[in-house]
Amino acid sequence: MAVLHNKEEKIEVVLSKLPKKYTDKQFVETFIQLYSKDWGKIKANYIKHSQDKDPGTVITMPKPELYLKSILEGYLAKKQ
Repeated sequence: MAVLHNKEEKIEVVLSKLPKKYTDKQFVETFIQLYSKDWGKIKANYIKHSQDKDPGTVITMPKPELYLKSILEGYLAKKQ
């Protein structure tokens, strides 16, 4: 099950709000401003993943900020 639906569309909207040279932090902050409900879903999914695991088990989902950076990197790589 996808954590974030319509990823490409949302990434494009966020990128349209940013200057040409932006940082990952700016991307994450702008995403949170524009899509706070989706941000909440990402965080909730991460918390659920971390709570469902036995102690010592590796959490397969990256932290929310890293998750957003990862989908951005995937989107940019696909566009090139």
